[in-house]
Amino acid sequence: MDTSKTQNQPEEKGATVTSSMSVIDLTAIINRYAADIDKVKGSLKEKNAMFKDAFEGDAKYHEQDMKVKDLNKLKNAEKQRILKTPALEALTAQMNDLKLEIKDMQELLSGYLEQYQKVSGTNIIETEEGDIREIVPVFKLVKRKI
Repeated sequence: MDTSKTQNQPEEKGATVTSSMSVIDLTAIINRYAADIDKVKGSLKEKNAMFKDAFEGDAKYHEQDMKVKDLNKLKNAEKQRILKTPALEALTAQMNDLKLEIKDMQELLSGYLEQYQKVSGTNIIETEEGDIREIVPVFKLVKRKI
């Protein structure tokens, strides 16, 4: 067993984080990973631009693309005509209401799951049907809005 690394040293990619790591160590690791992700995203953006340019530079592809765009305009016009019928307007409103209801229910469930996890001390719950489900917290790093 290699004991050359202490538990307080930041670990490399793919390694697990120990509970004895300090906030400073964790902050350094998080910042390093965030910077690495930004670098890779920049590289991907550059490659995507090169990929897109390869298609835009081809005359035959450009001609076919224009034909497709014209057909899509016609298709979208017909779609809008159909969507404006009273029956579909009502159905669309019902679908939007159901989506909002699902979102609200999921937010409430999330709160209850957090409470359940704290009270029970476990992240596993059994449904009425006997299925075993795991409570999974979701963490991500986002830029703070000022």
